Amino acid sequence: MMTKTTILIADEDREHLEQVKNLLLNQSYEVFCTADADQALLILQQKKIDLLITNFQLNLVNGSKLYKLAQAQYSLLPILITTHSTALAEALVASQKGIFGFIAKPIAAKTLNEITRSALTSVKRRNNTDWKSGILTCTNEMEKILDQAHHVAESNINVVIQGAIGSGKKLLAKAIHAVDANDNKPFIYIDCSRLDEDQLNEQLLNNLNKDTKATIFLDHIDKLAASLQQALLTGLQSCQRAIAAAPHSDSDLRIICASRTNLEQVMLKGYFDRELFYLLNIITLNIPALRNRVEDIPILARHFLAEHSLKYNRKVRNISPGALHLLAKATWPKNITQLSEVVKQVVTESTSPVISEKLIAAIICDDTSAMLSFSQARACFERDYLVKVLQVTEGNVTHAARIAERNRTDFYKLLNKHELSPTDFKQRVRRSRNNKVEQKLLG
Repeated sequence: MMTKTTILIADEDREHLEQVKNLLLNQSYEVFCTADADQALLILQQKKIDLLITNFQLNLVNGSKLYKLAQAQYSLLPILITTHSTALAEALVASQKGIFGFIAKPIAAKTLNEITRSALTSVKRRNNTDWKSGILTCTNEMEKILDQAHHVAESNINVVIQGAIGSGKKLLAKAIHAVDANDNKPFIYIDCSRLDEDQLNEQLLNNLNKDTKATIFLDHIDKLAASLQQALLTGLQSCQRAIAAAPHSDSDLRIICASRTNLEQVMLKGYFDRELFYLLNIITLNIPALRNRVEDIPILARHFLAEHSLKYNRKVRNISPGALHLLAKATWPKNITQLSEVVKQVVTESTSPVISEKLIAAIICDDTSAMLSFSQARACFERDYLVKVLQVTEGNVTHAARIAERNRTDFYKLLNKHELSPTDFKQRVRRSRNNKVEQKLLG
């Protein structure tokens, strides 16, 4: 069954939203609608959207946030702005920021259909980069791994992906599969840690032949029983010979393996068949642990926040800076999977639309595997203490240093260490005082 093209309309003008929706439904598109920018972001997280049509203004907070996140996380997503003719100048500026184009109001059905088709066609003409859209990262190391993965995916060479539990090995395997996959090439998952001989034959070996079209993902390959390693080797070699012997073979087979440990070291210690290792391990991709991808933690945390908020119908919209700071300091032995579980727990337990530092601290302390080390916990205490002292003293460093029983030089070093600025606290106080003065004048 052919999947419908999916369009998201985010428009504050509900009457206009309904008009555009009906025009697109008449063209057999699947359409999602919202009048709220935050809800639009949630829909982008949860649905595969092919086109975004919006009238949120770039110079407003919600509109700016929507555009920036859409472009940062969904680089292939074309965005159309609907605008009054008097605002075309702003729309032209928007096109220089990655917006595909604009539609002047009132919108004619023919114009909408033409520019919609044009935007969707432009995506198909670009190099296919949505294969990695499910992998959120801003770190150079992960970008290099993705570049390697894309290069590998252009041929059918076998790959071994190494990384700790929960680091995203299966996600990367699916991304490699997605580069050149089509409807006739399935992604077959096999857990080698639970295989017996009958299952190996049934799930894999009996289906290997000169015409096999599949990406076969052998998870936990380092846990494959020694008795099955020889059977796997024999089966794969037999398939290779059949493909080589057939002049017009229609085979499209790739083997991707995943291992939590260094597979070469396992082989050198005699626990993994040497010949099988060299057959499978043409290219090795090593995924870093989450503790070595600290810059990615805010991106991933916000992604899981949106995902779990929508799934559990919770109105939790953001994570406080202090909470993000704690998440960045945790050790995450179970990596991305564990971060997702922690965010799910705070989403279900939070009574506020913003996740607090206190709630994160309580949940991390309950989860002993993610618990902070002594030095990390002490650093968190220091930062929390400094924030409270600056709040009490309204950003007065002399007064704050006296309370902390530190000289000004040492106190400033502590503030720099935790990236805290006394000015921020003075501004908050000044705003609060101005509000009180206004209330007195009005009262």
